[in-house]
Amino acid sequence: MQKNDFIKINFEGKIKETGQLFDSGKNVGVVVGGSYVIPGLDDVLLEMKVGEKKTVEIPPSKAFGDREQAKVHTVPEAEFKKHGTTPKPGLVVDADNMRGRVMSVTSGRVMIDFNHPLAGKILTYDIEVAGKMEKPEEKVLAIVEYFTKTDAVNFSAKVTGKEADITVPPIIHPVYKKKIADEVMKFLDIEKVKFSEVFEKKKETP
Repeated sequence: MQKNDFIKINFEGKIKETGQLFDSGKNVGVVVGGSYVIPGLDDVLLEMKVGEKKTVEIPPSKAFGDREQAKVHTVPEAEFKKHGTTPKPGLVVDADNMRGRVMSVTSGRVMIDFNHPLAGKILTYDIEVAGKMEKPEEKVLAIVEYFTKTDAVNFSAKVTGKEADITVPPIIHPVYKKKIADEVMKFLDIEKVKFSEVFEKKKETP
């Protein structure tokens, strides 16, 4: 593969230490070298061909980074109660543009870990390059799928010259539309991206 190639991959990701499966996908569209997967996988994909399969080991430095004690914070339980929330282990919280998980609640103190859940973990991946995308419409829809985290069955795309027209359901936030447009213009020879939203009347149930 070469950088900026659009490909479809099949993969399973596991934690080496426990063998626990944490992620998998079939015919997932990615841009090689475009940070659509963790850095270690991007490096591996550059060395692969269509139809090739590999089992690889990815160190923390090429995955989700090392675990940092500085990202573990303790806050008063009263801070949660101000917002009508009862903290308990496993609760996911957002603070200062970071996402963390409550580790423990003891004597009115709540310990929150803002490290990525896979930080410090060595990962293993079974990966296959299932195919390569050539049509510009396929590439556009791959980008849409990546940012919406949904199958593009309800989307359509048409590329004419240097313009892309994307039809989407009326559920896509403007922030994601901007990200999609930026990526389309970054990786394809496109200078203008237009979005059309489709509203459909619900069918009445007899």
